[in-house]
Order: sequence, then C-alpha cells, then structure tokens
Amino acid sequence: MHFKIALEEGFALPSSLAQNSPIGFTPANASPEEHLSTNLLDIHGHRLRQMDENGVELMILSLNSAGCQGLSDQTAAETLSSSANDYLEDQVMKNPKRFAAFAALSMHDPKQAADELTRCMTKKKGFVGALLNDFQSSGPNGNTMLFYDHPRYDVFWQAAADLRAPVYIHPRTPTPLINEQMWKDRPWLNLSVLGFANRVNMHLLAIITAGVLDRFPDLKLVIGHMGEHIPFEMYRLDHKLDRARFPNMKMRKDKLIRDYFGEQVFITTSGHFSTPALVCSISEIGSKSCMFSIDYPFESIPNACVWYDEIQLNQHDLVDIGRNNCLRLFPKLMQEPHNLSIKSAWDCGIGGLRNGETTYGLFNKSFNHRLMKQ
Repeated sequence: MHFKIALEEGFALPSSLAQNSPIGFTPANASPEEHLSTNLLDIHGHRLRQMDENGVELMILSLNSAGCQGLSDQTAAETLSSSANDYLEDQVMKNPKRFAAFAALSMHDPKQAADELTRCMTKKKGFVGALLNDFQSSGPNGNTMLFYDHPRYDVFWQAAADLRAPVYIHPRTPTPLINEQMWKDRPWLNLSVLGFANRVNMHLLAIITAGVLDRFPDLKLVIGHMGEHIPFEMYRLDHKLDRARFPNMKMRKDKLIRDYFGEQVFITTSGHFSTPALVCSISEIGSKSCMFSIDYPFESIPNACVWYDEIQLNQHDLVDIGRNNCLRLFPKLMQEPHNLSIKSAWDCGIGGLRNGETTYGLFNKSFNHRLMKQ
C-alpha cells in the first residue's frame, strides 16, 4: 500500500539521549544503520530513505520513552518538555510533508502540562497532539506514580479536548520499587514482552472507568501495540464491570468499554504485526478504531510494511487503517503545513486490475506452476 501514515515513531534529543536511555535490542553484528541510538537521532537520513522504500508518506514523531515521564524532578521534566518540543518543531518544519509531531509533556503539574500543550498546538507548527509515556514518576526516590485518572488532571483533559489534540498513551519502564518486586527475577517478561502492555492497559482502563471520557466527549485517546491486549479481553472487561458490584465507578452506567472505541479510543498496530490479532481487533472494536503504525526504531520499517502490504484484508479497511483513519483523528494533518488528504484504495495502489489478466486467478498468473514466493 502506498501513502501509509505511521504514528508511534520515536526520536531522541542529542542532548538527553544519555539520561533518556533507550531500551531495545541491537543484533551483535548490526551495521551502524541498525543501531538503536543512531536511528533515534536520525530523522532526515536513513529513516526517510526507508519511508520512501516502503510506502510511508508521513510519520508523527515523539520523544523516546520514558521521556518527561521518567524524570521525578518536576523542573527537569518541564525543561525537557519545552526543549524537546522546540527541537521537534525545528526538525518537522524542515520537511513537514513527511513529518508531524506529538508534544512531549511533563505531567507533574496538570495546569503546566495544559499550558505547554496549548503552546504547541496554537503557537508552534507541526504539532497534532501529545504523547505521554504512561504514568509520571515523582517523589525523592522516583517510586511515586502519578496517574491521570485522578480528578486533578481534569484541567489537562479539558485543554486536550478543547484543542482537539488526541493523546497517545505509550509504555515506559516501571519504577525502581515495582521493578524490584515484580520484574527483577524475571526480566525477560518485563518491557515489550509483557510489562509494557500490562501497565498501559491498566492506565487507559482507569481513565475510562473514572469517567474522564464522559466528562470530556471531545477527548480522543490512542494506544499502540494492537491495543495492549484490550481487544482480546473486551468481553471479560464488559462482563465483569458489574455496576451492582461497583456503584461508585464514575463511568457512564449505560455504556460498555467497547462503546468508546472508534469514537474516543483508538489503537495502532505498532510493533504487533499479527494478522490474526488485527482481525480479532477489527471484530471486537471495528476497523475505524484501528490505525497502522510501526514503532520505529524499536521495530523494523520493512518488516512492518511487508506485513501490512500483503495482508488479505478488504481494500476499504486496508486503506482506512493504513491512512484515512489517522487523518480523520488528526485533522491538522490535512491543513498547513502538512496538507495531506484522504485517499481511495485505488490511489494507494490497492485493488483493481493492474496486471492485465485474471484468467488463472488473481494471485498467480500460471495455471500449472507456482510463480509467487513460498
């Protein structure tokens, strides 16, 4: 598919890469172009060449995890936020046809976060929303976790809703205490294997069940990695949130978790390139809830795109998930300075009779011999 849009794509500030150490895996015999730190720092070189080679028209860039959320010192987190956003605006505006930006925000002070988001969305160019790396670390030892379902964050959610700025909730590392108690003896299960999803899905569900989306109906939230296990758990979530057992739960009494998807909550395919998982997600929450993403440079651009381009999915869902759903969620992408547009399946190279014949079928031109790769 041509003209794909990807929206969970990381970059790093040269000045803060050491303190915001990326977590990832680089093969022992990797070339310099495959090293994680190299690719986080690069925007207009190797990254853009891979986008061209794999039919990705635009990436929405965000500061690598844990970003501002990993800094328990409020002043340091707020300083990183403003400097990252200033740097990212400069980088995006070098090529706004190919890149857009998510604001990095410190969440120590909800009003300050709202003000910084407002600055990015109204006074700066290239920003279409924000990305938060899960909970905010706080306290003298970094073990205090600030979660955004607390009512004091309503001032932030109000600003995001008013600005029509979707908020992407992205994973991060656990606190030192949680790491010691849960993951130290089983580190292979932490991070992207299991820990990331388990922490983000709890946080998103906490926000929903706290009634945040009901109080702010214009607010939009996004999570990655095929929904951080939530689509698969949808029946059990809705079944077990019994209003008789939880009369104090603030979520609307006449709604199920699934009702928010496609209207206020959306998922991406970032780092989870499984066709059965995508089919499950479409079945549970609908194709308009789903968007293509890669999770570069923690994941491979060619691997993600070969998977997506070869899915046997109807062409209308394919082009919506790969592009158009993102444009509907982020309408600023269709304005200056990006000027993207909704495209048809035909525009994106999907469907139609392009190879001149259907005599022996749509997939293999020979009746007797397999011509396509095995």
